[in-house]
Amino acid sequence: MKGIIAVCLKEMVIEKFGIDKWGDLLIRAGETRDISFLATGDVEDRDIMTLIRAASEVLNMSMRELADVFGEYWINSFSQKVYSSLYRRYKTAEEFILAIDSVHLDATRKIRNASPPRFDYVWKDTKTLLMTYTSRRNMIDFVAGLIRGVGKYYQEDLQVTKIDDNTLEVIFGDRSKGMPYPYEET
Repeated sequence: MKGIIAVCLKEMVIEKFGIDKWGDLLIRAGETRDISFLATGDVEDRDIMTLIRAASEVLNMSMRELADVFGEYWINSFSQKVYSSLYRRYKTAEEFILAIDSVHLDATRKIRNASPPRFDYVWKDTKTLLMTYTSRRNMIDFVAGLIRGVGKYYQEDLQVTKIDDNTLEVIFGDRSKGMPYPYEET
């Protein structure tokens, strides 16, 4: 996995919970407090997952809660510093979500050893999108958190339901209310 996930996790934990929590998280993960990550550097998937599990424990959050906080932070804070022009390219959450697969491919095309997740889309009805997530990393909860973050960014109601470990159902609601529905798991 690319180090940008760890870089964002570090920034989120420090900004929202304090530098001491980041230090506690590193110790819980079996790392030293002075470890650093490069955004484009390769980090073993198991090491990122160890950091994520440690964050869940240290911050006293379920994995789903952590995924939602991370997703909102990634979309609305962290990625705005690097990819803000990307968000301006799309006018709605729907447009952005439908472009996620191609965005991942474009963004990682020149990055050595990148293996981004892939997404397929099927419309169930005019408001309901089924997103299929394909990745060896099994991070569907984080995808749901990111989708919620997209809804918040575009100020649109999105109802996100985890159907299984590879499928999310996204219902596009009233775009005028500006508050996403809570994440649901079936």
